[in-house]
Amino acid sequence: MEQYNDDERVDDLKKWWKDNGASIIAGIVLGLIAIFGWQYWNSYRDAQAEKASLAYDDFIKAVEKPDAEQARQRGQTLLTDFPKSSYTVLAALQLAKLEMEEDDAAAATQHLEWVIANARVAEFKDIARLRLARVLFTAGQPAEAEKVLESATTASLIAEREELKGDLYLAGGDLTKARAAYSAALAVHGGNPLLQLKLDNLTPATAESVVAAPPPPPAAPSEPEAAAEPVEPTAPTEAEESMKTTETTETTETTETTETEESVEIVEPADIAPPEESVESVEAIESAEPVGAATLPTVDDQEAAPAPPPSPPAPGQ
Repeated sequence: MEQYNDDERVDDLKKWWKDNGASIIAGIVLGLIAIFGWQYWNSYRDAQAEKASLAYDDFIKAVEKPDAEQARQRGQTLLTDFPKSSYTVLAALQLAKLEMEEDDAAAATQHLEWVIANARVAEFKDIARLRLARVLFTAGQPAEAEKVLESATTASLIAEREELKGDLYLAGGDLTKARAAYSAALAVHGGNPLLQLKLDNLTPATAESVVAAPPPPPAAPSEPEAAAEPVEPTAPTEAEESMKTTETTETTETTETTETEESVEIVEPADIAPPEESVESVEAIESAEPVGAATLPTVDDQEAAPAPPPSPPAPGQ
């Protein structure tokens, strides 16, 4: 009985393998193909990403030179060889910027529309929409620009979108919508001084909004000049001492000469009038004869008289 049961099991197994063996083998083969195929795809994708990265680096180098023609060629190579790469999207945005710098709005529009159609990241598409709206606005097509802006829904770009809407409304003369758009942009991004200035320019000035300018700050007092440091006297040299001695001697001689000259004064005789005497006194003097007057010696007498002896020296001389 047991032998019979084993035979039946073997027959059932052979029958099951006959019915399902081909499917199992096919499944295993397909599994192996899928595994190897996935690995090959990943390696191929990595290789393509690396090639796209190198091509993008070459493109950026051409842009930074700047070499506009070479940049266009390398950018077009990216668009042709790597249309699904994120590097190609970045290159297309950069190409649109280059075209706008050269006032080629048609070429810039073409590149931005390519980004909108081929980019896989929604944020890249909205960035391209905002730039396309600016291009259309610059080209004098505000209505088309507003339609493009309506499609931009990325949360991180709402402030930029509303500000651009405000510019479009302001250009069209609709101040109410412009004020609402600027206010919405400020509500999202309140730290933008340029945006605040745009909104302030739309609001008429009132007594409450006008703030008096603060008085100018007082001038800072000038610092007193530092006192000059005293100069220590240096010992005079021998040459300087001799020069000083010579100068002192000359000064002393000059001073003595000056004092001598000052002490000598020429006194001119003054016209002194003789005293008036009365006629009577004069006549009396003339009539009176001298009493006991000695007769004056003559010249011969003076020569004959001997010279007087010298006087003895005084004691102590």
